[in-house]
Amino acid sequence: MVLFYSSIIVILFLSIFDLVVGLINDAVNFLNSAIGSQVASRRIIMIFASLGILLGAFLSSGMMEVARKGVFDPSFFYFSDIIFIFLSVMISDIILLDIFNTLGLPTSTTVSMVFCLLGGAFSIAILKMISPLNEEPFHHLTKYIKIERTLIISIGIFLSIVISFISGAFIHYFIRFLLSFEYESRLKYIGVIWAAISLSSMTYFLIIKGLYSTLQGNNDMGFYLFIQRFIKYIHHNFIIFLLILFSTWTIIAKIFVSLGYNILKFVVLYGTFSLAMAFAGNDLVNFIGVPIASIQSYNIWKEAGSPPAEKYNMKSLSGNVQVPSLILIVAGIIMILTLWFSKKTKNITSTELNLSRQNEGTEIFLSNSFSRGIVRFFIFLGKNIFKFFPKRFLVKIEKNFKQKKNKKEESPAFDLVRASANLTISSILISIATVQKLPLSTTFVTFMVSMGTSLSDRAWNRESAVYRVSGVIKVIRGWFLTGFIAFIMAGTIASFLFFFKKWALIFFIFLILFVFYKSYNKYYKIQYNIEEKLLFNNTIDMTLKSSLNRTFNILKPTLEYIENIYKNSIEGITQENLKTIQNSRNNLLKVKENFKNIHNTLIQVIRRTKNNEPIAGIIYLHIYNKTKDIIESSDILTHSTLVHVINSHKPLIYKQKKNILNLKHLMFEHFNIIKKITIDKNCQHIQYVSIVQNKIIKKIEEQMNQQVMGIIQNKYGTKNTLLMLDILLQSKKITESIKDIILIYQNITSNADL
Repeated sequence: MVLFYSSIIVILFLSIFDLVVGLINDAVNFLNSAIGSQVASRRIIMIFASLGILLGAFLSSGMMEVARKGVFDPSFFYFSDIIFIFLSVMISDIILLDIFNTLGLPTSTTVSMVFCLLGGAFSIAILKMISPLNEEPFHHLTKYIKIERTLIISIGIFLSIVISFISGAFIHYFIRFLLSFEYESRLKYIGVIWAAISLSSMTYFLIIKGLYSTLQGNNDMGFYLFIQRFIKYIHHNFIIFLLILFSTWTIIAKIFVSLGYNILKFVVLYGTFSLAMAFAGNDLVNFIGVPIASIQSYNIWKEAGSPPAEKYNMKSLSGNVQVPSLILIVAGIIMILTLWFSKKTKNITSTELNLSRQNEGTEIFLSNSFSRGIVRFFIFLGKNIFKFFPKRFLVKIEKNFKQKKNKKEESPAFDLVRASANLTISSILISIATVQKLPLSTTFVTFMVSMGTSLSDRAWNRESAVYRVSGVIKVIRGWFLTGFIAFIMAGTIASFLFFFKKWALIFFIFLILFVFYKSYNKYYKIQYNIEEKLLFNNTIDMTLKSSLNRTFNILKPTLEYIENIYKNSIEGITQENLKTIQNSRNNLLKVKENFKNIHNTLIQVIRRTKNNEPIAGIIYLHIYNKTKDIIESSDILTHSTLVHVINSHKPLIYKQKKNILNLKHLMFEHFNIIKKITIDKNCQHIQYVSIVQNKIIKKIEEQMNQQVMGIIQNKYGTKNTLLMLDILLQSKKITESIKDIILIYQNITSNADL
């Protein structure tokens, strides 16, 4: 068994994967404000964040946060119990965080770790209590698990969500009122004061959260004693210290502004550094604290002479778990490398930036009845509240919230005022919670503050509010699910390890590898879709030539899919092959999903049309409409064939099958005409072959007449007739749409020199 537990320790030490997936998720805490405001190049932002992480790791005390919170009491567990709990935590945490990262949803690594520990400990405690050797009553669970502390953590998390959102919205409303969106002209006076307040609060945050919390447990070193005494002095002279900070930063800000430098840029970069440092100094041990604790448990057990693991009590582990500084620094370097090279960090940051951006764009979340109800309620509330204020007063306020038109090709998601507000408010809230020793999640605070500031900035207008609210609700729901899933998952894994030991260990190793494989496949599919969106999301000026090229790029893949879908639908219905028809339907749904990207950027693209070439925008709109008609007709066709076969309705008779197969061949001829245009991107040498089109229309009319006669003579049933009519009518509409597209291209080439 010594070899078995040694193997577990080796696996636990490979917590680098937990460190990587944890950082990917927590990167949003300190990157989004800088990236969203485009304060500097991504390289400069990463340098500031990396310096913060490295300094935070260097100064970190290495005290395991989850142990300090006391989720469970080690003195009631044996060595084997503790090892199974720690192993279940690491397996659950890696799988859970990797899934969230792949889906691009930010969550709390602290919540995940705490509830994984709670779930694993709860499961093992219950198994020990119901054991025939113990048979303890259920209320003895409070000896094993510190339930009261867990409830405090849960309540603190919930309150941090509400308070952060309200604080972000309320405080930033006044900041925006004072600075407005035209803040450059107000930087000399109001801007300097705001910068001084921001830098003072973040400096205090840096000292309290970034230094004081990380220096706990290092009382034997003179440097640490000096810093702690200095911090105690700050606590006793809080007002004086803040006034000194404010005065110092006011002078520095005034000098920067007088030299023509935008002081808000420094505020955002300084805030990014301080949040990154606090994260590394405090949250780093969430990822490596558990494996370090497991190694220390193993050493305690080995020093005791390796007694039976199922009988050796671990009360020696009840103290704090000290992590060597070298390990923390190495972990910090791994985090920095992950920050620079992991593509998933961009995936996570994009979720928050999409929900908080000020400019137009594609909404990634769908609305639901709950979000629509919330928006309607606040619209109603706003109308009734504004009745009590004079119109002149409201107009005056509205001037400060009028957004300036950005003429840049790629405008930032929000400006430096909001970015600085995000960092400042987050710093203040986290500092207050740290001083008061209140539990909270930095992820929850930073995300909800960002949502609150975007609300007060009117980023959630009537065009986007329901989608943004729906997105925020989805993220919050994911947060609560994190705790619940972490508890269940860790508890289940711990139970399997308790009963099956090495076989369970082997199974879970393969499970982790499988989850990693699937998640990376899923991630690359998501990235492919993002790249596909970018194809139709570029903002080049629309000329006649670029408009044609754009429509060619839309039509080529769309028609290739539609041709294959039409072929499979006809063959599937004639052969009554359900699998073929289902594949056809699924492919059609993918085409519809991809076409949403074109639909969502339609106005944005047309807006880029040059004033001297309005025809470019008109052509793009017409091709878009005709392509949409083709997809809608294919949608009806695939749905009708699927419903007919899946419900086991009577098959088509021989004559009907023969007719629609002949129609299919004619349709392919028609598809090939437009496909050749899109492939060659040349309309001049292709004349419209009206013979093919006339054949199709004639064939469809003949078959419709035969169908009518068959109905009169009771040859066909109701379902059979409805299916045939759908196939014929939608084939006709597809033919006419293709004909219209070709005519549009012909008219362009005959009247323009391309």
